[in-house]
Amino acid sequence: MKRSGPPVATRNAHGFSGLRGFWAFTALPTGARLALAAVVAVLLLVDGVLALLARTPMPTSIVYVGALIAIGAFAWRPPVAATVLVACGLVATLLGAGGPYSLALAVSAGLVTSTCGQWLSISYCVVTVALAMVAEGVGQGLVQGGGVGSVALGLASGLIGCGFREGRAREHQLSAHIDRLRRESAAAVQMERDRIADELHNVIAHDITTVVMQARALELVDDPLTRDTSRRAITDAATQALTDIRRMLRLVQGTDETVGGAGAASLAATLESLRLGLGSTGASVELSFPGNEISMSNSIETTLVHIAREAATNVMKHARRTPSIRLAVTSDRECITLQVWNAPSTGKSDGTADATGYGLKRMNDRVMLLGGTFEAGGDEKGWTVTATLPRF
Repeated sequence: MKRSGPPVATRNAHGFSGLRGFWAFTALPTGARLALAAVVAVLLLVDGVLALLARTPMPTSIVYVGALIAIGAFAWRPPVAATVLVACGLVATLLGAGGPYSLALAVSAGLVTSTCGQWLSISYCVVTVALAMVAEGVGQGLVQGGGVGSVALGLASGLIGCGFREGRAREHQLSAHIDRLRRESAAAVQMERDRIADELHNVIAHDITTVVMQARALELVDDPLTRDTSRRAITDAATQALTDIRRMLRLVQGTDETVGGAGAASLAATLESLRLGLGSTGASVELSFPGNEISMSNSIETTLVHIAREAATNVMKHARRTPSIRLAVTSDRECITLQVWNAPSTGKSDGTADATGYGLKRMNDRVMLLGGTFEAGGDEKGWTVTATLPRF
């Protein structure tokens, strides 16, 4: 099985865990493997021709052919190839051809250090130096001092191999880093899309619902005063929706210094506005808010504003014929609670409200994110939405 990327060597409390770390390797790129196989094929052909012309002894020819095949094996199994090369080097030394073969081992050091694990590479280099010195000592060197030259060549080849190995490792790390950045970028884009959708739902849904409800009321009533009230409510809601859209665009573009689109309004002001808007539908609206100013963090107030608007929007969409609505805020030293209640709607629903559940889910998500509790449910007495949040 081929492996890609930096070699994987498992460790235990005492270092590398045996053969698994020793035989770890990094496969050559596809292009390099094909090029290596082609070079080895050409050298085998040339070696065969030279062996026939020079009448090289059969044992020596076999060793040379084995060495070339082992070099070609670096394209698929570098640790096996390095081991076979070393074994052939021992045989070549016994056959009196240690000098030329130690030169081949030195040249191949770059392949070993660029593909094999650390400990196998070190072992290979040690054996290569030893064989070169032995060949020099028993007079098998190509020239006087050839063993030293083989060692120098092996050192240079090994360093080049290490350079290639480090380059590939950096390339893998860079590729992994780019992949991670792409995933993070995609996640950030999705989060921004969700945030924009959330802001659209929070700052516009209430005003558009008000416009729709009041427009329907115009079709059902003939009283001039009531119709005039509905027209003003439509104008105010449409103006507020346009203002909220502009504020949200500034927020998205990073030019709005306020925190959260709808959260620019205070909780008290928002509840008073909702009381007037809900009252224009004909319902009796009761607002209960502590007389003294409630101190709370900006994020908590923004969340409560969103929940109040969303709950009021749901009342207008799903219980627009309700006779009674109650908006209540209570607080103690640690928590603040917002409750929106409406009595059951009188008469049959016109079936135009689209109950997707998105609003309830987002309200619950917002409250949970800030460490609060959220409840929404109904009975024969009406529907209640309750959100409790820490003040800070």
